[in-house]
Amino acid sequence: MENGEWLDSYLSFLGVERNLSPATIQSYEEDLRHFVYWADDRGSKINDLTPQELDEFLTNVASYAEYSPTSVARHFSSLRGFLKYLLREKAFPYSTDSLLATPRIGHYLPQCLTREEIDSIFERINEISKHKERDTALIELLYSEGLRIAEALSLRISDIDFENEWITPIGKGNKQRLVPLGTKAKANIKAWMNGPRLELLPKTDTVILNTRGKKMSRMGAWKLIQTYTAHLARHVTPHTFRHSFATHCLEAGMDLRVLQELLGHANVTTTQIYTHINNQMIQEEHRTFHPREQKNKKPSKG
Repeated sequence: MENGEWLDSYLSFLGVERNLSPATIQSYEEDLRHFVYWADDRGSKINDLTPQELDEFLTNVASYAEYSPTSVARHFSSLRGFLKYLLREKAFPYSTDSLLATPRIGHYLPQCLTREEIDSIFERINEISKHKERDTALIELLYSEGLRIAEALSLRISDIDFENEWITPIGKGNKQRLVPLGTKAKANIKAWMNGPRLELLPKTDTVILNTRGKKMSRMGAWKLIQTYTAHLARHVTPHTFRHSFATHCLEAGMDLRVLQELLGHANVTTTQIYTHINNQMIQEEHRTFHPREQKNKKPSKG
């Protein structure tokens, strides 16, 4: 059976044998559909996945879902139930007794790109993309504006105020927020919207389109990002750019509460994950600038 067929079989099992409500089954499907897409994208059969590869998937989940402990734990639970079903059907070779038993939350810190890696991605787009204006605009929305992938793909023309340099994405809970439109992002998004985008004869008012003039799908965006980050020695997801935006803003001295507003986090505790990422940077800054640390440095010769 194909990966999608196994998922459909499991969802039917939840409804018929477990008698779960349609709403509960839908929540399982949302979590596990992400898993199936991930397996399909890498050309893997769910039956053949190793525990190490499953660990890689959950690392990806944490990165893609803003390192929400609740989201990671939910994916653990959904995935564990699915694997138990596959084990029962003799379609999965590993025991689930210890597999994924305890979410190692600390293991799933979000990935962050360096500034040099970000620059190399824009360069890569310029070198190989057939639609470089669109793809540059997409990465600008993810990195320069810090948008979630769903927000970037759903952003409408009317959500961008070029004159006053604001964008108003609609985030989780249908909440709208104001995000400043950066200078480079403004120039690159305008270059896409006033040029190649019009040539596609748009069939929707979303800013980012596929080659048929329709709203780009998440999977379409995922594949583009995999192409433009293939030269990097790390796994990059659409959400990696948002993590990088947040981390680089904090490194530059942005107040945590301001960053919270820009990211659209309802609670500052969600934003505080980025302070953990910056611990090493804080140590380096302390050693560089604190007077007592400076006294310990050897004077340069000459």
